[in-house]
Amino acid sequence: MSELLLLSGGIDSIAIAAWRRPARCLTIDYGQQPASAEIESASEVCRQLGLVHDVVQVPINDLGSGVLAGRPGSEFSPHAEFWPFRNQFLLTLGAMCAMRYSMQRVLIGTVLSDQRHADGSVDFLSQIAALTVLQEGKIEISAPAIRLTSPELVKISEVDSSILGWAHSCHTSNLACGTCPGCAKHSETMRAIGWDR
Repeated sequence: MSELLLLSGGIDSIAIAAWRRPARCLTIDYGQQPASAEIESASEVCRQLGLVHDVVQVPINDLGSGVLAGRPGSEFSPHAEFWPFRNQFLLTLGAMCAMRYSMQRVLIGTVLSDQRHADGSVDFLSQIAALTVLQEGKIEISAPAIRLTSPELVKISEVDSSILGWAHSCHTSNLACGTCPGCAKHSETMRAIGWDR
């Protein structure tokens, strides 16, 4: 079954790219602060893995909130990186691109820790998968690492350190700030897998 991966250029999606070797990878510039670095990271990872890489620009930065948008957080979430309906939007765009290329499945790099967000939960992904497969094209949605931690995913994927080294996890900038939730997760994951030395 041909798969399209939503490749943000972060640790989790890079590990899934190495693990699943999807037919296509898609990076979406939706107006997030670190878009340029995410695109550069994803492009280099795809080059090294020999994967096809597409970039789509659909700027919705005026609708964003939190550190990814460079704005104050939302009253609807206690999390600094919350952007309303972001995964729903990204999965919809991924399904649209999958149909364009006659592909059957869209992969998202959701991991166990993402379940602190409603759109990172097993229930959300089950519901959106059921909705998407009802529509023309019958595109499947899959989060192959949803029950794994990021360190577990990295180990299972057997991604090479030279490839994972391209990961850009910062939520606020094209250069890692070192303090945002994305940078904190990056550091924790690297420590857990012993690559911080």
